[in-house]
Amino acid sequence: MKLKIKVIVGYRDDQYHVIDSEEAHKAYFLFLNPEARAVFSNGVALIGKNIQGIEPAYNETMGWNPSHKLDSDDWNDIRRKKIDVDLRDLLYAAKGAAEIAASKPEILKMSLSEATSPKTLFLP
Repeated sequence: MKLKIKVIVGYRDDQYHVIDSEEAHKAYFLFLNPEARAVFSNGVALIGKNIQGIEPAYNETMGWNPSHKLDSDDWNDIRRKKIDVDLRDLLYAAKGAAEIAASKPEILKMSLSEATSPKTLFLP
């Protein structure tokens, strides 16, 4: 199952973009650097100052319709599959990689799994 995150760019329920988890660190970098810009692999182009928030995209990760409202059975399914834990850990790692990218911008050209590998993190 491919993990997805939601980059919120407005205040309405439909004002968000879903990106692949391997690019989550780029979204956090933009959020932390409002004047920075990036283009994601799905073609979404964003300026950091337009990002209102970053959250797990449970519906898209589970393959459900984006407009589906999660109920208790859905949450039980998410917890049973540990999707909630996986997405929480992913967001934590992405935030860390984005903070490191401030001094090592080459990390933004890597996937999140490459950027958080011990080999990458300990390079001079």
